[in-house]
Amino acid sequence: MILFLAPYFEVKPWAGDELNKLYDCPALTGEAWIVSGYEKKSSIILNGEYKGKTLRWLWTNHPEIFGDYEEREFPLLLKLISSKEDLSVQVHPNDDYALKTQNSLGKFECWYILPETKAKAATIGINASNAIELKNIINNNALENFLIKRNINPGNLVVIEPGTVHAIHGETFILEAQESSDITYRLYDYNREPKRKLNIEDSLNVIKYDNDKNCIYDFNGNDRYKNEHFNFEHAKLSKTKKFHKQGFKIIYVIDGLAKINGIKIKKGDTFIVTIDEDELYFDGNVEIAIITPKKKGIERKMRKRALITGLIGQDGYYLTKLLLEKGYEVHGIIQNQASLNLSALKEFENNDNFFTHIGDMTDTSNINKIILSVKPDEVYHLASQSHVNYSFDLPEYTAQVNALGTLRIVDAIKNSELRTKLFNLSTQYLFSGDISPQNEETPFEPKNPYSISKEYGHNIVKSYRENYNIYAVNGIAYNHESILRDDSFVSKKIIQAAKNIKNNKQEVLELGNLNAKREWGFAEDYAYAMWLSLQQPKATDYIFSTGISYTVREFATKAFNYLGIDLTWEGEGLNEVAKDKNGIIRIKVNSKLFRPNDAKALVGSPKKFEELTGFKFNSSIDELIKVMMED
Repeated sequence: MILFLAPYFEVKPWAGDELNKLYDCPALTGEAWIVSGYEKKSSIILNGEYKGKTLRWLWTNHPEIFGDYEEREFPLLLKLISSKEDLSVQVHPNDDYALKTQNSLGKFECWYILPETKAKAATIGINASNAIELKNIINNNALENFLIKRNINPGNLVVIEPGTVHAIHGETFILEAQESSDITYRLYDYNREPKRKLNIEDSLNVIKYDNDKNCIYDFNGNDRYKNEHFNFEHAKLSKTKKFHKQGFKIIYVIDGLAKINGIKIKKGDTFIVTIDEDELYFDGNVEIAIITPKKKGIERKMRKRALITGLIGQDGYYLTKLLLEKGYEVHGIIQNQASLNLSALKEFENNDNFFTHIGDMTDTSNINKIILSVKPDEVYHLASQSHVNYSFDLPEYTAQVNALGTLRIVDAIKNSELRTKLFNLSTQYLFSGDISPQNEETPFEPKNPYSISKEYGHNIVKSYRENYNIYAVNGIAYNHESILRDDSFVSKKIIQAAKNIKNNKQEVLELGNLNAKREWGFAEDYAYAMWLSLQQPKATDYIFSTGISYTVREFATKAFNYLGIDLTWEGEGLNEVAKDKNGIIRIKVNSKLFRPNDAKALVGSPKKFEELTGFKFNSSIDELIKVMMED
């Protein structure tokens, strides 16, 4: 497949007129981003089945035609730059510095000096021996006198390695190929007005002072420059030329007219040759630049970036802990700073890889802004109005958060055109419990506003996976507990009451449906399963379950027994009570705590997840109670 691209144009006050001669573009167009996968600055496909789509979209949705690169962004940015005056003096960091400070890649670039260039020199290097000397030069306002000017000519390839001080001068027209990174430090701007921000400290940290190293090569013939990021090849072709290619390539037509595999090409054309196009036939007289991207080594990849909605809570805590241990950069959405300060997550506050964002699932613009700002590799959508009882009193709010909140998240991922994977925390209450155990094929029969809203969220995630090819997983999670469980949940309520009764701080515990059968898993297991579900080759939906259930009565009996309080149950229905050895009632039933249409036996079958991942959930209720009691 040969895909022709339309550039994205940038208007600049310093623009020359060469781009206006080449393209139908606005006046003062200084840059044509001829190959770009940048958000809102992407090249557009001009032909074929993907006509009208952005390169960014294509990279995200069809990685197979490029060779399945793992990079979240298109790996290179190619620009044509036309200047009428000197540009600001800049320097770029290397990958090590950029990864450490901003979890981004550094920037290696090279310039091919195009024939229209009239400038005789470019700034490349600095006459200083070290950062201390350079800082003194800057403080004395003498930097311009120490910039190194090097002679350039059309047909030169100028290599700008990270750490190299550089700037093109007026009357220059170049083809620039660079790593797809937007990290640039401005060192000097000739004291022009209006003043622009300078990045002196970062510049001093990354500048290299190896000014004797050759960086200008004569590329007038058929030449190639190899580096770890991409190969840059210049070729002059006449008559018929056959190429056998491997991998995908980017080609820019510097001059001439020809055909490639029967398609006409001319000066200014840019196209990508995908991996399925094995052979290229050029017919005519043409001068081209061929750029071949290279995959990053594992040591040069950015830390994975995760975004967690509903950060506050037991799942958010254990997931954050796990992801930080695995080297992720973790971003979490909270409603206010006070909620973080009062949670166990405060222990991560000083971790350099932990960040929080104020947000709300009911605010579409806020969700879009966070997704585009963070650019996550993985999103763990935990946020919900998760109390079944509250959902009867707050049905509209429950729908806004659980149903439409999930839609906002998955739609923001679609619109971002990022290769973001989504985990959506679904719920056991999608099932009625009439069929037991439940698996991924069991029909949904939600009984309350909470589960009805979660069914919408579950189905919209599945719909976006099937219709938009998003890697999106629903994890139908059964009950899971920890020492961080909120006091409003029955497990924590039972544990706390047993402690209070043991210590004579409480006399009796009131519960609702004692016959409700539920699972009692470990929250840490479920956090690990969330992560593991996004590491599989294909996205699908899973049951997260121990496969073993106990009634509320059984859980309470075991919890009290752990503290040496043996219970005897007497009576039936609303009159059922549990007495200790002295005949004192310690548990009784309160009809106000019954849920309308409460689900019966909720127990899942984790068979699919266990077979695909090899992971098994801990099902020891006695061990769980021990952990929760000893908090």
